[in-house]
Amino acid sequence: MLNLLTAAGGGTAGLSPSAFLGFIAGIILAGFVADVIFRKFSIPSTLFLLLLGFLITNVLHIVSPDVALVIAPYFGTMAFAIILFEGGLALDIYALVKKLGIAFVFSTVVFVLSTLAIMGLWIVYGGDPYIGALIGVMLGGTSGAIVLPTIAKLHTSPETSIIAKFEAVLAEIYIVVGASVVLNMMQGGSVNVLQYLYNSIVNATIIGIIVGFVWLQAIKVLIQNEVYYILTLGMLFGVYWLVELLGGSGPLAAIILGMVISNAETIVDRILPFLRISREKLDMLNFTLDEFTKQASIELSFVFSTFFFLILGMTVKVNYLMDISVLQGIFGIFLVLVLVRIVSTFVLYKVDKDINFRDGLILLFMMPRGLVSAIVAFSIGAVLTDKAQLILAYAFGVIVVSVVWMTLGTFLTRIFFPPPRTEEIKPEKVEKERKGFWDRVVETEKEIVKRTRSIVQGRRKHPDKKRKGKNRNIKNGNQKRDTG
Repeated sequence: MLNLLTAAGGGTAGLSPSAFLGFIAGIILAGFVADVIFRKFSIPSTLFLLLLGFLITNVLHIVSPDVALVIAPYFGTMAFAIILFEGGLALDIYALVKKLGIAFVFSTVVFVLSTLAIMGLWIVYGGDPYIGALIGVMLGGTSGAIVLPTIAKLHTSPETSIIAKFEAVLAEIYIVVGASVVLNMMQGGSVNVLQYLYNSIVNATIIGIIVGFVWLQAIKVLIQNEVYYILTLGMLFGVYWLVELLGGSGPLAAIILGMVISNAETIVDRILPFLRISREKLDMLNFTLDEFTKQASIELSFVFSTFFFLILGMTVKVNYLMDISVLQGIFGIFLVLVLVRIVSTFVLYKVDKDINFRDGLILLFMMPRGLVSAIVAFSIGAVLTDKAQLILAYAFGVIVVSVVWMTLGTFLTRIFFPPPRTEEIKPEKVEKERKGFWDRVVETEKEIVKRTRSIVQGRRKHPDKKRKGKNRNIKNGNQKRDTG
């Protein structure tokens, strides 16, 4: 790694191997501190890591920006796959199915309007339409690497969480497919967009589902091996590569794979009535994921995302951000994105009755650009080498501004519109709610029988009172007859 740094661009400030390890340790420590700040104050670690990477190359001059340009695409793809796989593990398939339709429409509309608005702004200011389309596609969608961990800590409704997560995942597919289409058109090729999109989704879905169920059975055997999670990681990278090779979407395959592995037991329970397989045979199979795999995915996601966003900050040269026209373009693009977001979220708030005002505000601010935008920026830069630094500057600037917008917006929302407090529920009450209707009926019947027995036993203990009561009634009756 150190040889790569030295050969790629110099500027390693004479780091020895031991000093390089110290540098790596510092990065991991910085990522941990950023994560603690995020958990405590909801300030995303992305912002801190981007700025730290920018300082490393442009102020401290520990590493050259050219070094980051060499390693970022490879490191970013690995980080992308792991982060989306971990996000898939945390998805609830019931909530996803419930909100799939409206989330799909919302995601698609927001992406298309954002892309067209950025492209139109670029053309109005005299820019190349193809470059405008590339920048519009690159920055048209939100980042799952930021949205997935952030939305989980904001105490939103399950419906809002699913919409935000699905929007980010689908936007990443649109970004990758859209960039490929525009680049092919620039090079004189022709692409059937609908066919390309169809292949991307279908191939990823089929392979992700099949491999997910098969791998759960493999885990049942491999779990005896102490390093079986490394095999899971290798399987994830293999699926990502295979789906991309077949023309599908690797990011979508990664998140579907995680979702299937995490929700396999729920899926099987729902489709069991349609299967001609007995429950006894199904019980011989494995449909549950162990906690170690989940925890290992979370930790790897943390490490890779820490390094990638740091590397992204390292790629930007300060002279591009000092250009007034570039700064104007960054803020112009951001304002266009905000306007599109306001209109789209307002319409969603009016249409979907499950979205309250607080959740609508969170969706309004939940528009960070991040990992996939950066990866696509690197890919575009590799093809359009003369525009590489300019495109990276736009990607870096909009990512930073959009993350700041999300941070401030969600922070203010939590202050002025705090989540409703959940009352502490006693264990007895929870247990009672879990019981079915017929269980409560049986309990009621038992209570009636118990009371009846106590009444009967009470009468048996005082038979004289009962007889006296009867004699008194007979005596009163005889007196009435004599009077008559």
